[in-house]
Amino acid sequence: MNDVKQLKMMTLNDVLNQIEDGMTLGIGTGSTIELLVPKIAQLVEEKNYDIKGVCTSNKTAFLAKELNIEIVGVNDVEKIDLAIDGADEVDPNLNLIKGGGGALFREKVIDEMADRFVVIADENKVVNYLGETFKLPVEVDKFNWYQVARKIETIEGVIVQRRVTEDVPVTTDNGNYILDCALPKGIDPYEMHEFLIHLTGVLETGYFLDITDEAIIGTQQGVKKMYRQ
Repeated sequence: MNDVKQLKMMTLNDVLNQIEDGMTLGIGTGSTIELLVPKIAQLVEEKNYDIKGVCTSNKTAFLAKELNIEIVGVNDVEKIDLAIDGADEVDPNLNLIKGGGGALFREKVIDEMADRFVVIADENKVVNYLGETFKLPVEVDKFNWYQVARKIETIEGVIVQRRVTEDVPVTTDNGNYILDCALPKGIDPYEMHEFLIHLTGVLETGYFLDITDEAIIGTQQGVKKMYRQ
């Protein structure tokens, strides 16, 4: 059961049991969600559920449509009943770092809209503090990304890199760049988010604070559930 994929698979049934007929679902992005979407499609088909999905990325929307899940735009729904997504880090207070897949802005829009937001992840994502194992993604405008990076690095111990794949800067679905910020221990996520979000050129940060209602974690010992206090 050491396989990370197996740990992720363990979390799916618990979240599938929360999906009900008539729901509008927020469907996230990433490797765990790619395992979940076919299961949602199967549920819709077997139980003849009337489900609408709002997706956090073009990639997820494409996959869901291929499997005959009805996908609608975020501006076409009044509310989202349940949002489901993975995370790059989960701290003891259910605060998250997200954005490893580059969809952090759309993820935050959808997760904040939802009546309930549930995270599914494997135990490797559980950390003592945010930034312990994963860099904080920040989505920024292309026009002044370098100036933004330098401003962020005025905070002691923070190291910023523009995200690049095969020597090409990564561009989000919104046409922006991502800055990955290595954080030293002791940075207050609330203060850091406030600092970053007010920099001209920053669209959104990968801090997801006070949004998560439940985390379903696949561990070597079985499924562990964490709830917001």
